[in-house]
Amino acid sequence: MNRTMRGPAALTATALLLAGCSGGGSGGSGERETAPPAPTTASAAPAYLRVTTAAGGPLLTVDTAGVTTRITSRLGGAPVTITGTDGRYAEGGRVVAVVRSAADGVKLKDIGGRTLWRAKVAADRVRIRRGESDTRYEFRREADGRIKVKQGETEVGDVRPEEQGAKVETAAGATVARSGAAPSTGLAVLLCREVPPDLRAVLAAALAAQS
Repeated sequence: MNRTMRGPAALTATALLLAGCSGGGSGGSGERETAPPAPTTASAAPAYLRVTTAAGGPLLTVDTAGVTTRITSRLGGAPVTITGTDGRYAEGGRVVAVVRSAADGVKLKDIGGRTLWRAKVAADRVRIRRGESDTRYEFRREADGRIKVKQGETEVGDVRPEEQGAKVETAAGATVARSGAAPSTGLAVLLCREVPPDLRAVLAAALAAQS
């Protein structure tokens, strides 16, 4: 004959049933919980700068994974891969530059400690210097969102905002690069043709990391 539980026994049985269904409490079944998804490769190694040519071909990519930065550059024509760890950037076993960051910008040094190029960042402008004091380029952000690049009194070009990122143009109006990122000093470095291609790529990556 079936008998219906009443009183404390019924309350105890109900509590145990609810605890088993929810997986809560110290006696819950842990295997019922769904573990969060593992991070994908894209989230583990995000690209913080990706630049194409005007036609859409690859020009410059900067990826990070942990403490390592990987730069793939065609700024010099042929593709090269430069890998940086703890500020030391090398290509094919050759050290390209040692990057040192500071509150007022970044410096690119050789392995002997000599400053090759530096970006001195102020509130209203960025100066690109050869060595410590020889200013070769100056970046200024305009009211319309552009970053104007000048060499002395001569306008070299600018980085202009677009609906889906930015484009890098010469003063003559020729588009030399595009990016899905907003206008930045890292993109403006691409117009600094006096800076050798490998160092230009490293300097662009260093400034992108600070933005």
